Amino acid sequence: MTSSPARAYPLTRPSVRQYIFSPQLLLRPSIRLKTSLYVLSITIILLVILALNAATSGPSTGQEVDVNTVPSHDSPADSGEGKDVAKGKDAHLVDEEIQRSFEEPDFSLLSSVQPHEIGCDVPLEGREKERGVLMFLGIFSAADKRERRDLYRQVIIPDFPPDQFTVKFILGTPPYPENPISQEAVARSRLMNKVEAEMNEFGDMVMLPMIDNIDLGKTHEYFKWVAKEYSGPGRVQGRPRFVMKADDDTILVMPNLISGFKDLNCAENIYWGTSAGRSHYFGDYFRGLAYAMSWPLVSWIGNADMPLAHIIKIEDARTGQWLRHLDPVTDPVKRIDMGWTMGDWNQLDVGVETVALHWLKLDDWVKQQHQRLLDIWADDNRPYDIENGVSPKISIQKGKETPESAQKEHQRQKDLGWDVGGNLD
Repeated sequence: MTSSPARAYPLTRPSVRQYIFSPQLLLRPSIRLKTSLYVLSITIILLVILALNAATSGPSTGQEVDVNTVPSHDSPADSGEGKDVAKGKDAHLVDEEIQRSFEEPDFSLLSSVQPHEIGCDVPLEGREKERGVLMFLGIFSAADKRERRDLYRQVIIPDFPPDQFTVKFILGTPPYPENPISQEAVARSRLMNKVEAEMNEFGDMVMLPMIDNIDLGKTHEYFKWVAKEYSGPGRVQGRPRFVMKADDDTILVMPNLISGFKDLNCAENIYWGTSAGRSHYFGDYFRGLAYAMSWPLVSWIGNADMPLAHIIKIEDARTGQWLRHLDPVTDPVKRIDMGWTMGDWNQLDVGVETVALHWLKLDDWVKQQHQRLLDIWADDNRPYDIENGVSPKISIQKGKETPESAQKEHQRQKDLGWDVGGNLD
C-alpha cells in the first residue's frame, strides 16, 4: 500500500471564521509572507500618490508648461555656487578673487576657433533662405516685467524695421523656491504660466535656461543662445551681421543705428558702444546700457565653454575681458566709441546726434524721452526713418564733448568717495 506524499499544510484554505477564532493561523509562514507583500504594495502606492499630489499642487491650467521645469541641461544655475550667486550669497567671492578672475586667461577662448576663422557672409538681399539681418537686438528683461515689455512693444519696437532688425526680449527663469510646495512656489508657477502665454502670443521672447540674474552669466548665456540659434555652415537664414545687448531702460535711436552699422564690415571684429561714464577698475570695456559686436565675435564667445568664474559678475566688463584674449595681429578689435551720445538721459546734451538714452526707470520717462527725440528730429526737418540717420562720424565727434550735467554728476560721485584708484573718467 502506497501512501500519498507528505504535505506541510492541507490544500484547503482556512475560512475567515477560522482566522477569527484561531488567530494562531496568521503565524503560518505563507500567511506572513503574503501579509508583508500586501503591506509593502499598499505603502508604495500611497507614496506614489503623495508624490504626484505634491508635484501637481500648483494651479491647473489644462496645459503643460515646459518653461516651468528645471533646465534639462547643465548651466551655471545648476551648480551649488551658481545658486548661491543667484540668491545674492556671493560672500565667497571677495574683491581680490573677483579682480583676479578678470585678469587670468581663459583656455576655452584661447583654444577655440578664432573670429578671423569664422568670418561673416551675411547678405541682406537675395534668396530668403540665405538672407540675414543687419542686427539682432536683445533687450534684457525679466519674467515679472510684462508692463515694460508691453510699453516697448507699443512705443519703441515699432521704430525698428523687421527686415533690418530682429528684436527679442531676453529672460531667464525666476529663482526656484527651496520649498517646492510653498506659496512662493505657487506664485512662481503662476508667473511662468503667464510668461508662457505671453511667449506664445507675441513670439518675441527668449527664455534662457538659467536663473535670471545679470551677475550669474546671463550675457554669456545670451551670446551662447544667439550663436547656437544661427549656427551652421555657409549662409544661414536670419543670421545677424551684428548682435546687440541692451537694457530695458534704454532707448536706441533707430536711424542712427542704421547709419552707424550699414557700412561696417561684419567680418571685422567690431566692438561698438560707449566708454563714457564707465568705471576704470576693470579695464577697457563699453557700458552695459547697450553695446554690440560683429557675428564672428559673438560666435566665438558663445561657443566657448568657460568656467563659472569667467562669466559671472559685472557683465559689461566681462565682455571687455573676453575680447582681450584675442591676438592683436590676427584678430585686432575695432572699437567704435560713441562717447557721450550714449548715456543717462539726464546727463546728455540730446540732439540728432544722440544714439541711446539710458536710465529710463519710469514708464512715463520712456514715453516722454521717445517723444522728445521725435520732436528734436522734426525741428531739424529730418525724417525719423532708416534713410536719414546722422553720419556716425558726426555722432562720434559730438560724443567727445563731455556734457556739463555729466561733469556735475562725476564730481558728485567723487565727493561721495566713489573715485577709488581713479576708476572714473
